[in-house]
Amino acid sequence: MSTVHLTIDLAKITHNARKTIAICRPFGLDVVGVTKGVCGLPDVARAMIAGGIKTLGDARLDNIARMRDAGIHAPMLLLRSPSPSEISRCIDLADISLNSDIGVLNALSQEAVSMGKRHRVILMVDFDTGREGFAPEAMPGVCREVRAMDGLMLDGFGIYFSYQSENRFHFAAQQRLVALAREVDRKCGVALSVVSGGSTNVFDSLTLKSKYITGVNQLRIGTAILLGISSSIGPRHIEGFHHDTFILDAELIEVKKRGRLLGILSLGRIDTEPEYLFPTSPGITVIDSSSDHTIVDLTESPQSLHVGDCISFRLGYFALSRLTVSPYVKIEYRK
Repeated sequence: MSTVHLTIDLAKITHNARKTIAICRPFGLDVVGVTKGVCGLPDVARAMIAGGIKTLGDARLDNIARMRDAGIHAPMLLLRSPSPSEISRCIDLADISLNSDIGVLNALSQEAVSMGKRHRVILMVDFDTGREGFAPEAMPGVCREVRAMDGLMLDGFGIYFSYQSENRFHFAAQQRLVALAREVDRKCGVALSVVSGGSTNVFDSLTLKSKYITGVNQLRIGTAILLGISSSIGPRHIEGFHHDTFILDAELIEVKKRGRLLGILSLGRIDTEPEYLFPTSPGITVIDSSSDHTIVDLTESPQSLHVGDCISFRLGYFALSRLTVSPYVKIEYRK
C-alpha cells in the first residue's frame, strides 16, 4: 500500500478550464489545454475538455499516445519539435507540432505524404527567450520553404517564455512576434492563422492585467487550469480559480525533538520537488529533503502529530509534474 496519495478533483479542473476560456475569449484568444504537468492523465484531459478546451497540448508523444489509447480524439498539439526518430509517431499521433528546425520539417513533410496525412505546423521564433526557435530574420525564407513542402500546413508562429521571465519582456517580445507575422504576410503573401503567444505566465502578465497584444490569438495554458496559479513561486493564486485541485497526502514515518519538533515524510526528490509543496495546515514548514525523505518542522503546528499521521499539501507545478510520473504515488480521483 502506498504511503503517498495524490487526490485529483476533476470538477475543479473543469471549473478552472471554463474560467480560463471565459477570460481569454473576449480578447480573441484560443486556449490549448496543456497536459504535460500530469503526464497526459486521460481523466484530467477529459476534465479540461468538459470545461470547453478544444485542443490539448503535451510535450511528450508517450503522453499523447496515452490519451489516444484512452479514446480521446481531440486535436493534439506536440509542444516541442519532434526528434528525427519520432517523426513517424508524431504524424500518427499529433495533429499539430511546434517546430524549430528545417531538417525536421522536411522529414515531417515526407512522412506525412507517405502516410497520406496533412500535418499542421507552428514555427517557433527565438526573440532571445532562452530556448527553441528560428532567428526572426530567417522567417520569411523559412515560411517560403515550408509552404512548398507537401503534406504540411503552415498554421503560424509561436514563442516561448521562461517561467522566470518578466512581464515587460513578454509585452515587447509579443509585439515583435505580431509585427513579424504581419511582415511575412506582406512580403510572402502568407496569412498566418495562429500567433501563439506563450503559456500561463503570459496569461497572468498580459491577459489578467488587460495588457492584451492585438494579433496574438492563442495561449498554451497548463498551470492556471491545473493548479489555479500563475506562478509556483509564492505561489501566486489567480482569483476565482480553485487552488486545491491536487492534494498530496504523505505519511509521517518519524517524529522527533531536536530543539524543534521535526517530522520525516515518506517521500523525497525521487517523487517530487519538495520546494513546491505547500502544507494545507498552519504551522508546518518544509525544511529539507533527500532522495527518499522530506523533513518538516512541526513545532508551530496546533495539531499534535504522530507517526502514521498524514500531512496534506497543495502543489506547485514542478512538484505536480514529478508526482504524476512517480510509480510510488497512488493517484485517486474525486469526481
